[in-house]
Amino acid sequence: MTLSPPPGADLYPRGRLYPLILLCAGVEFFGVQAYAFGAHSLSVGLGLTPAEFALASTVYTVACIAAIFKHQWATGRFGYRRYLLVSTAVYVAASLLCAASDGLASFCAARFLQGLGGGGLFLSSRLMCNLFLPPDKRLTGVMWMSHGILLVPVFAPLSTALLGEWFGHRALFVQMAALGALLWWTAWRALPREPASAESARGHSPATALAFAVAVVAIELMLQGFAWVDLHAHELLSLLPLLALLGLTLYYLRERRQERPWLDPRVLADRPFVVGGLLSFFFYLVIVEFHYTAPLLGRGLGLSWWAIGGLLTLFNLSAYASYWLFQKKSDPAGRLKGWMTGGVAAMGAGCLMLAWLPSEPRWLYALPIVLQSCFAVFVIIPLSIRMFRNLSGDFYSHGYRTRLIMGKVAASLAISGAALAVERRQALGMTLLEASQRQFLWLALICALFLLLIERQQSIE
Repeated sequence: MTLSPPPGADLYPRGRLYPLILLCAGVEFFGVQAYAFGAHSLSVGLGLTPAEFALASTVYTVACIAAIFKHQWATGRFGYRRYLLVSTAVYVAASLLCAASDGLASFCAARFLQGLGGGGLFLSSRLMCNLFLPPDKRLTGVMWMSHGILLVPVFAPLSTALLGEWFGHRALFVQMAALGALLWWTAWRALPREPASAESARGHSPATALAFAVAVVAIELMLQGFAWVDLHAHELLSLLPLLALLGLTLYYLRERRQERPWLDPRVLADRPFVVGGLLSFFFYLVIVEFHYTAPLLGRGLGLSWWAIGGLLTLFNLSAYASYWLFQKKSDPAGRLKGWMTGGVAAMGAGCLMLAWLPSEPRWLYALPIVLQSCFAVFVIIPLSIRMFRNLSGDFYSHGYRTRLIMGKVAASLAISGAALAVERRQALGMTLLEASQRQFLWLALICALFLLLIERQQSIE
């Protein structure tokens, strides 16, 4: 995808574009944090088993991938104003449908629509910095996007906890709808009307996206431990790997005919991108699983939801403070490996503390929460700088889409995998506290692997 500005992009009011960029990034991250925090109470309120809840997460991931897949076509065909207004309206309506859901089928359908509406918001935020801002203002736009990622979700855990205690699990999605409505109003004011362009209507076939989605679903269900497969039916055990292979094969056969393939294999020759992609996957896996498991640990300790939400809000505030520290003390052109190593070490230490700390005094749990917040900033920002340093033009946007998809898959696996693991441990006789602490040991192991990968790579110096 070539990043060519739309007609009249230089006339876009930057004073209104900056809040739009902030909200586009923030709405999606707010939704991820709120959903991860309230996932356990939500599944209980809807009467879903962990396996059913994992399926709903997978459905949402597939919809997000489809939205990212067709983002270039939709924005080129209808313009950013129409795209954002329609997709945000779908997101708001789907959030309300999620709140009104009362079973697996209705919840999966609503989550699918929510993914279609919100899956491309963060991608829109990043691309608007390049498309609508002059070169000397693009860094400012990226800064606003970073503030959206870190600042908008700051109070997501606390608001989810308080609204959940007052109004029940459905309030989780009502607050998402309210924030989405604010984004819709901002897009209405910030973006002028654009003419539709029939010349931009050419895009990748929906069958290509479907083949890729089938492969993703099959791989996710395999990694979730065949929770949806009868373990006594051996012929079904081979169905998921075959579906994954078939989906990837069809995807490759269709994409190789494209002049500009959606996932270009040539970027695999760029070692910083490949290493960065792998590390990004681990990052999203750890950070989302932390936001899911921490509330379970708090409930195991007997803490109220608002107290747990306050602790995770402290995490977000510490991450935001770490972001400012990084901006003041780091040199983007210098050696950033030390920041990444320190961030991963802090996250691993925090996970070990959460796994082994005694139940009293409870205030001790604030220390590992603050330690882990360093991970969110000291790792992902240097990783982003190094991952994309050799990519430009078509490859840059390709790389950004690839990273977003990996993040969506990792987030879905984190929530569904943790839910299934905690359930299995409780079935073996563990308490909720013991099961969640064991999950933090697993996260500490992932952090150790993460640290080993960083230390062995010269490409991120």
